[in-house]
Amino acid sequence: MDMRRIRRISKRLNDIQFINYSIRYINDKLFINKYLPILKKYHTGVAFDFQPIKEKRLIRILRYAYKHSKYYRRVFDENSIRMDNIFKDWNLIPFLDKNVIHCERENILAVSTSNDYVGYITTGGSTGQPLGFYILGGCDAEHQEFLFRIIGYKPGDKILAMDGTKVPDYLLEQNIFWNKKNEKELPYGSMALSSLHLNSSNIYRYVEFLNDFKPDIIRGYPSFISDIASFLVQNNIKLAFRIKGVELTSESFYEYQIDNIKKAFNTLVFNQYGHAESSVFGYSIDDSLITYCSPLYGYTEVIGDDKKHVKPGEIGEVVVTGFMNYAMPFIRYRTGDLALYDREENGIVRLKRIYGRSQDYIYTRNMEKILLTAIIFGMHYKAFTNINRWQIVQNTPGEITFKIIKHPTFSLEDQNELSENFQRIASVETDFEYVDKITLTPRGKSKFLIQNINVER
Repeated sequence: MDMRRIRRISKRLNDIQFINYSIRYINDKLFINKYLPILKKYHTGVAFDFQPIKEKRLIRILRYAYKHSKYYRRVFDENSIRMDNIFKDWNLIPFLDKNVIHCERENILAVSTSNDYVGYITTGGSTGQPLGFYILGGCDAEHQEFLFRIIGYKPGDKILAMDGTKVPDYLLEQNIFWNKKNEKELPYGSMALSSLHLNSSNIYRYVEFLNDFKPDIIRGYPSFISDIASFLVQNNIKLAFRIKGVELTSESFYEYQIDNIKKAFNTLVFNQYGHAESSVFGYSIDDSLITYCSPLYGYTEVIGDDKKHVKPGEIGEVVVTGFMNYAMPFIRYRTGDLALYDREENGIVRLKRIYGRSQDYIYTRNMEKILLTAIIFGMHYKAFTNINRWQIVQNTPGEITFKIIKHPTFSLEDQNELSENFQRIASVETDFEYVDKITLTPRGKSKFLIQNINVER
């Protein structure tokens, strides 16, 4: 068989794959456009049960994965998992994690990656383990627009992204730390203000930009927005505009950050929870900041140390199954995030709080692990109002170092408050290092804990 014939056959196969995907894509968009408005009405009190729809979407992606992925076909067969009994056999499906994806990437694949319509994404590796994977399909944009509508978006409103957008050198040379992001406001905003270049000498330029741009909605990193908010509060600066809401995304957040943002921007704060892996879209609808996991986007579980689903009021790891990645289906994927499970209602999983990475533990001298956010979450430290940014580093069990960019009002009293509370709650000794800068990740995020103690999961 000559090479020209091989290429023709290959192209025909690719065309068939493209046609099949196009049909799925169209059906997905019709499905999302039908049910997202119903989901929005649900949050205004209109009764609807999403459980049958969610189960149908789950079975759909499972059948797809079994048919097109060598890995899932092997896993289902080896564990005697039957589609006609899937909800009884569900716990027989092994968890997927980054190690499995690294080792089984080619077998998990459900399409040919030679197709130019198959995307490739890398995550930043906030857990210390970067990840690269293929993606095809999704409904992120529709869900993001859905959340903006909940916040109160109307045509003509301006959305500002405060994230890790890179700014060209020629703009930086002019002390411009923002850049055009998009021609349209939906779904991610038309303008971006970059976290990568913020420091004490240029923060006033960021405030000037905010007053000039006058966004109606802000979407971005909690740490970055909180830094700006702290500056505004500490210097008693009032913004020359009102905004409808601030959406926090991409990082965990703390109570003191919420307080800063509310004081500075005089508005409601919303949470958006998700990953590049496109398997969960969480959102809040009011100041309670309870996170609702969209039943149209994926299947969400909260799993305890015993590998079973936790009960309401318990903390576990968020495990997700995405409904629309036809390149590499993620089934029972361990996100590494911890969450306080609230309950499931009409097919919608509710998370009372998302605490961040399950690796965000500090260790006592006896190697007992203490969830870092349990020490900070809900604790109204006076010191927080006098800290511009901070980071915790642990190199030795029972000892931690605070790296702090302090406000001029920071005092020995603040240091003692932190030291005494961490000693009382976690039995760890504290050291303090006062710095001018804390390094951000390449994506401009703030990594709160640098944990250098290696512990097998």
